[in-house]
Amino acid sequence: MDFNRFSDGVRGLVEKTQLFGSEPLEAVLIANPRAGGFSRPARAAALMRDLAAAASEASALPARSAGLSWRVAQTTGPRHATKLAAEYLEEAAMKPGSAWLIVLACGDGTSLEFLDELSRAPDELRGRFTVLRLPMGTGNDGSDGRELSDSLSRLTGRGAVAVQPVLRVIPSPGGPAAKRAPGGEWRAFNIASVGLDAYVTDTTNRLKTSLPGDSYKLILDLASVLYDKLYPPRDMTIVARSADGTELSRRDGRFLLVAMGVSGRRTYGSNKPILPDDDNVCAVDQMPLLRKVALKGPVSSGKIRDFPEAALFSADRVEIAYADRILVQMDGEAELLVAEDFPLRIEKTAPLIRHIARA
Repeated sequence: MDFNRFSDGVRGLVEKTQLFGSEPLEAVLIANPRAGGFSRPARAAALMRDLAAAASEASALPARSAGLSWRVAQTTGPRHATKLAAEYLEEAAMKPGSAWLIVLACGDGTSLEFLDELSRAPDELRGRFTVLRLPMGTGNDGSDGRELSDSLSRLTGRGAVAVQPVLRVIPSPGGPAAKRAPGGEWRAFNIASVGLDAYVTDTTNRLKTSLPGDSYKLILDLASVLYDKLYPPRDMTIVARSADGTELSRRDGRFLLVAMGVSGRRTYGSNKPILPDDDNVCAVDQMPLLRKVALKGPVSSGKIRDFPEAALFSADRVEIAYADRILVQMDGEAELLVAEDFPLRIEKTAPLIRHIARA
C-alpha cells in the first residue's frame, strides 16, 4: 500500500467532518504498518478502493470552518501506541480546551495499547479525546465498523460521537498476575474471557507470523483437541452481579469458557458472534470432544442460544472462583492465571471512551 496516499485520503475526510463543530481539532492518524490492511497486497488494494470511494462521495461536502492540526505516527513495536497515548495526553494537558481525534489504523492489539492508556487518564483530559478505530488489522472485532467504507462514512455524515464502557479485569491482589497487570488490572474494550477461546487467542498470537491469513479457524480446530489436555477442567463458580453489587445469578460446574463484553452484540476471533444479542455474558459448559466439534459451526454463526450447554445473560460484574491454571484474554491479548490469582473479577465501568459510532 502507498501509505502516503492512505494518509492523505484519511486526512481529506477528517477535513470534511462536522462532528466537532467549530472547535479547533488536533487530529492524529496512528498506523501500524505491519497490520494486515497494510501488509497484505490484495487486502490493501481493496481498502484503498474503499478509501477512494469515500473520498469521492465526500468531495462535494464543505470543509470544516475551524482549524485542523494533522499529524501521522507509525508504530514501531510493542507498547509504542501506549507511549504515543501518554505523549498526546501530556500535550493535551498543556492545551486546555483542545479537542482531539485519534484515528487508529491498526489491529486490535495496537488499538488496545492506546485505549488502555487513554482509559486511565483523568476524566476531564480523557473526555477531550475521540477515537475512530479503522478495520486495518486481521480480526478487527473492536473496530468502529467491520468494513472500512462504514468506518470512514462516519466522518462525513453517517456517524455520531458516543461514549462506551470499559471492562476492568482484576485478578486477586495476592497473586502473581496482579503484579504484571498495570495498576493491578487489565482492561478490555470489546470482550474479556477465560478458557478455551483465551487459549485459541494465545496460540494464534504465537503462530500468526508463520501462518498467513486468518488462521483463527485452523487454530480453533487444533485447540478443541488439545485444550483439555493442557488445561484440564476444574470446578468453577461464576457469580453475576448488577452495578450495585446485587447477586443476579450463580453457576457452579466445569466450563469451557466464560466471556463478557462491554455490551451485547459483540464478536471476536474475526467476526465470530459469541454474544449475538443484547446479553453481554456467555458461559459454556465443558463437553466431550465430539460435542465441541458439533457445536463449533453453529456457535461461530451466532446460534449459540440453540444449545443447552450455553447460557447467555447480562451482568455489570462477573466474579470467577477457580483453583488451577487457566488463560484469560482481553481483546486478543492473553495472560496466564494460576490459583492464587482468583477470585477474578471482570466488571463494566461507566461510559469512558468517546468514539465515533454509526448514527
